[in-house]
Amino acid sequence: MRRTYDKETNINEMFDYLEDQIKRSGEAQPEDRYFYQNHDHKEMYLSIKGYFAESESNAEVDAACYLIALPEIYKQINIFELTFPMDWIRGEDGRLSQPFKNLRPHIQYLALAAAEASGFKFNTPPALSLGLEYWNLEQMRVFWQFTAIRRKNAM
Repeated sequence: MRRTYDKETNINEMFDYLEDQIKRSGEAQPEDRYFYQNHDHKEMYLSIKGYFAESESNAEVDAACYLIALPEIYKQINIFELTFPMDWIRGEDGRLSQPFKNLRPHIQYLALAAAEASGFKFNTPPALSLGLEYWNLEQMRVFWQFTAIRRKNAM
């Protein structure tokens, strides 16, 4: 359970982010060119990115925000209980969480691959290998976009 102070800090940062979004509303943003599964994915990404203000300066957090904004993932988690956007994958006991287990396998592979990119270790076959074997084109595009966001500082 997160402390109230942590949540309050995130909410204050979110308001700063929203104010900045209003100021830059007429300008084209890099996020406008990203691949999104659907409109909800884009809207949730921009909202979650505001809540995790560190995403502005940390590509790892930004990419994680993109992934958890997938509607299927977002419906399973409570972002207000997360310190880092990928924390939802592990339960209190260190095993895969119930929200994770509720996802379809192909989405689980996306989440695991993203978590592995953030240094999480699991007792499963490498998620990238599983994903490359089973993802459809849309899921592959989501992973490619996740990777591009994660590596944007290298460009």
